[in-house]
Amino acid sequence: MFPRHRHFHEALPSKLARLFRERDLRALKAELWNEFADSGLIGINDHDCSALPRILPASYLPVIRRTCRDITESLMRILSLPSDEIRELLPPTPISEYMIRELGVLKHRKRRIIGSLRFDMAVVGKPSPDNPPKLMEVNDIGFDGTGRSSFIQETILKLFPILRREVICLDTAASEVRNMRRLGRRFVRFQYELYNWEEEVILKKARAIGLDMRLVSPSAFKVKLDEDCKLLSRECVRLRDGKLQIGANTRPPDAFQLSYSFELKDLKEAPGFFRDLVRSETPHYSPFITGLVAPKTILTVLEDKNILRRLIGEARAERLADTIVPARLLRGNEEEALHRPSRLVLKYADGMGGEHVFVGKKIPARLARILHKDHKYWVLQDRIDLNTIDVAGFLSRPRRVIADVGVYVHYDWDGARFTNFNVGGFITRATNRGFKVNVSGGGIQVPVMFAKQR
Repeated sequence: MFPRHRHFHEALPSKLARLFRERDLRALKAELWNEFADSGLIGINDHDCSALPRILPASYLPVIRRTCRDITESLMRILSLPSDEIRELLPPTPISEYMIRELGVLKHRKRRIIGSLRFDMAVVGKPSPDNPPKLMEVNDIGFDGTGRSSFIQETILKLFPILRREVICLDTAASEVRNMRRLGRRFVRFQYELYNWEEEVILKKARAIGLDMRLVSPSAFKVKLDEDCKLLSRECVRLRDGKLQIGANTRPPDAFQLSYSFELKDLKEAPGFFRDLVRSETPHYSPFITGLVAPKTILTVLEDKNILRRLIGEARAERLADTIVPARLLRGNEEEALHRPSRLVLKYADGMGGEHVFVGKKIPARLARILHKDHKYWVLQDRIDLNTIDVAGFLSRPRRVIADVGVYVHYDWDGARFTNFNVGGFITRATNRGFKVNVSGGGIQVPVMFAKQR
């Protein structure tokens, strides 16, 4: 468990607390479960979901937007530097080196970068305009939550309509597909052997705004498709006259996207296919090049005020400095890891889904197993005391949990400025099992809403 005295607890505003008491949370949990089950979405009831949302003050929303814009612009400006400067600035990781050397992401990069990111952030203390959220990680391709955040909150508001008058909610999935639509009407989303329920939500949102989205498993993967995924088709994907051709359809799509995140072994499974994607003139939504700024090592770059000043100017660099959780490479800092592990988090640069994250007493034991030559691929991050919230999951009992907040941003960068930028939505993942919060294989999904100011 966690020492409660160190964690600020976010209590519901009194009026909203009263509304939830009157609504009867036990009944709301049951109704939420039934609505999910009746939706027909694949596997939707497999993971816990809270009927009690996380509710932040509306005054905090501009703080999050400003902070996320500063972070995103910093990342885009890094990716718009000359290739040799990018390689000099960014610490290498196994995945980034492979993408540069074998896939040619710098050689074939486009000036325009359009896509989405999820920032895993933490609120530490009272959420107020002078206390911005803290950035813990950057996620670039195949992250979860885009569709589910929208569906969860829409379902709760349907079951509890009086709540709609009291809160502000952002539709993450709608923001995502509107940004995709900037590339055209015909969109292909590459899957592996299956899809999940949130991708069904995104598909429905896309069709509602006139975006023709197809789910395709490229034949290069040589996998058996999940028989429950009826919306997924296997197609031969090849490069023809510089553009992607999908199956027998000679007309290329207007854009494509990869739907799942990559470990190094995934990229090596079909290198020819991935090289074609990188070389293709067909626009790539959330392109591979953004993978260069997604490793945990990016925090060691963003916390350097001199770099930030160069990227976004003095005033914004000073402002952003308050939101980057201090981090440094393990190499050269091994003694710190051994002598003060209680206030540190050890992360593998290319880790994902909450894996390869070690806290406190587990750090020295893990350090003993890491080859010295690989110390440059590990990051030591300061341990912070994330806020706690109350949740009421339909697969669990009401409890107090440590909570991060996932912030989804949707951007269109022309090489020098944003032609579109939007904080599209939020989701919280939380656990009371320990200090590792951002885990995809556990915890509970919690919608995030903002209390209207009266």
